Amino acid sequence: MPITSCLSRLRDSTFTYQPLRSEDTGQDESRPFSNMTIDNEGVYKKAGWGRSQYAVVFVCSLLFMGMGIGIGYAVGRNNSNSNIPQAGDTAQETATKPPRSPHPIDTILSSINKDNIKQNLWKYTSRPRMSGTPGGYELVQILQEAWRSSGIDEVRVTPYDVLMSYPNRTNPNRVQLLTSSGQLIFQSALFEPALDSLSNNSEIIPPFNAYAAAGISEGDLVYVNYGRIEDFLYLTQNMSIDLKGKTLIARYGKIFRGDKVKNAQRFNASGIIMYTDPSDFNRGNSTYPDSWWMPPSGLQRGTVGGDGDPLTPLYPATDYAYRVKESDVSGIKIPAQPISYGDAQHFLSEMGGEKAPLEWRGALPITYRIGPGFRNSSLKIRLEVNNFEEKRTVENVIGYIKGKTEPDRYILLGNHHDAWVFGAIDPLSGTAVLTELIRVFGEMLKSGTRPDRTIVFCAWGAEEHGLIGSTEWVEEYMKVLYERAVAYLNVDYAVDYNYVLFAGTSPLLQDSLYQATKLVPNPDTSSSDKTLYDAWKTRDNSNDLEPSVYYSLGSGSDMATFYQRAGVPSIDMWFTYDENKWDILSYPVYHSAYETVYLYENFIDPGYSYTATMAKLWGVLAWNIANEKVLKFDVRRYATAINKFIGNLKTEFGAQWTKQNVNIGALESAAQNLTTEAENFHQKVQSLHATSSAANVLQKRMINDKLIQFERAFIDCEGLPGRPMYKHVMFAPSLYDSYSDNSFPGIVDTMNEIENQNATAKWEVLKQQVSIATFIIQSAANTLKEVGL
Repeated sequence: MPITSCLSRLRDSTFTYQPLRSEDTGQDESRPFSNMTIDNEGVYKKAGWGRSQYAVVFVCSLLFMGMGIGIGYAVGRNNSNSNIPQAGDTAQETATKPPRSPHPIDTILSSINKDNIKQNLWKYTSRPRMSGTPGGYELVQILQEAWRSSGIDEVRVTPYDVLMSYPNRTNPNRVQLLTSSGQLIFQSALFEPALDSLSNNSEIIPPFNAYAAAGISEGDLVYVNYGRIEDFLYLTQNMSIDLKGKTLIARYGKIFRGDKVKNAQRFNASGIIMYTDPSDFNRGNSTYPDSWWMPPSGLQRGTVGGDGDPLTPLYPATDYAYRVKESDVSGIKIPAQPISYGDAQHFLSEMGGEKAPLEWRGALPITYRIGPGFRNSSLKIRLEVNNFEEKRTVENVIGYIKGKTEPDRYILLGNHHDAWVFGAIDPLSGTAVLTELIRVFGEMLKSGTRPDRTIVFCAWGAEEHGLIGSTEWVEEYMKVLYERAVAYLNVDYAVDYNYVLFAGTSPLLQDSLYQATKLVPNPDTSSSDKTLYDAWKTRDNSNDLEPSVYYSLGSGSDMATFYQRAGVPSIDMWFTYDENKWDILSYPVYHSAYETVYLYENFIDPGYSYTATMAKLWGVLAWNIANEKVLKFDVRRYATAINKFIGNLKTEFGAQWTKQNVNIGALESAAQNLTTEAENFHQKVQSLHATSSAANVLQKRMINDKLIQFERAFIDCEGLPGRPMYKHVMFAPSLYDSYSDNSFPGIVDTMNEIENQNATAKWEVLKQQVSIATFIIQSAANTLKEVGL
């Protein structure tokens, strides 16, 4: 879009841009950039003189004619490069003035091209893209070449040799219903059948769960609902069912699939089958390819392992790294396998035992029963898994734009490039957006617009296998990131439905996110809400004064290691569906062979409007953080959240804690100290915003350093009990669900063990965890003080 038409369109719109540096310029924030221009390095400076300045010059020239001539000459030169109309200009003179350089935010908003994103997505989804396969390696080369051609400063590929898990293509996994004599009654599909031309591809991998053990589980079948810890406790305690040696079947959803397998292993089952129940994945009258709902033949692949390379826990998988023996890897020891709900019906419909509780029943046209075993006692289940593990190279693509004033401060943007199959939603909608954003930033760089701080673009490998690429990279650069990283902005995928923004964030980045959404137009042009922020607030369905975000980022994507180990403030965001309309667990065809570009263009985001909006939001958010003189991190958000979480702990556990002499008073006192110091620090930041003296540059750097390091104050180097890889005392994945976080995870998980597993010996552990949390909160308060010692 031409610059003039872009500016005209923005001027006529009803939403107002907030200046990035009003604290330095003294600008009226309702009239951003009215007396500012941008030099060839993208730095704000005062524009040519306005009318009031001319009046002063005119008066002075009457008194000092000789000086007036010199001033008039200088003014004339200054105004010859300004596009601001001056007194006495004719219409022709005004029209011929060269246009002022657009603000970088305007450039980002006007330069994102939906057609480019579409072309990227078609190219990226042309074949399966699993890491360690030819399609995965090819995509790395495509990204590397595209990013380098964009003109950014540098692009690197960072390889890691890690232990990967794959299905056996010549002997695929299967689930069988057999008679006692071994006669086959039914067998699950070895591959998902093609339902259109796009899902008909010989490179599609057979169904499997990565890192599930190879082996056979045979015997009685038991239905365990979602496979949560409470489901297992109901079966073993309320129904007195012994799960030892049993084959289990669970529906996908509610918790991370790997935790279902861990629970099965914890209760001594011999194997577990997981399926997509239509109650969670098909609420419609038609299925793919006629809608976005999962067809009966669709299934969900996915890892059941942990985070990072299994052979180099806590350390990067460099060529010199020590690697444990594969036989010594602690992980999943039982077979696990995903199947479709069409296949699951054949097994579930034959089950015996008591009827399942009402809340355990899905939407298959059967009577859901618990088992063990089948109504026909001569039937048995046989689960056969033939997965194999081997070392392969996984690759990250990393791009850099070096900051001009603070190159040692980094804003990182991340997405992963690997997919179980085609990955049109997860993750390649995000990858297509990232490449387009890099193109725009590259063009800005060519025109002389460079950010103050360094921007790093990251396309991670092997995320689907367990956040491997990002984990190894963070482990390799942990010391540098710990000192210099400002923020990590994650977009796992851009859109899984074109309705509303959904975001998880560190409390520190909440205001930065709100500010960015106020600058981005609403992609729904039929709405009266003009900005993305307004649309988000309208559709969020919360009664809060601002759109709701969640602080519990979990470990479902690549922000996990940044946030929970390096203490880097992080965001994870995407556009999604109306949860009030569809109370489902994820978009229906998640990780199936039917997650194609056809699905994306027909049912997810026709026209790519929301996809392009994600590019704009991501770019604006990154640019803002990279150029703010004083970071807009509000530490009061953290203090408020901590006080709320402590209140929740008191409500839920207060009576028990009083009986056990748990020192909650000290925890509350530390939180109050943090609240006081956060308010004092905020006032200091506000006073700094009001000044623009060059002498304050060092002071601003000191303030920013405290803001950057504040998140790190919640990192405990010892980690959580039994989980040293998780070090964030405030937020970490639940022990029983890696997809979600607990607030005060060491405390909450320990109380879960005390209450649900009768682990009364854990009270001393609980007291220790409360003490640690108290110390960490008080330490965070101390970091905000002038000296702090």
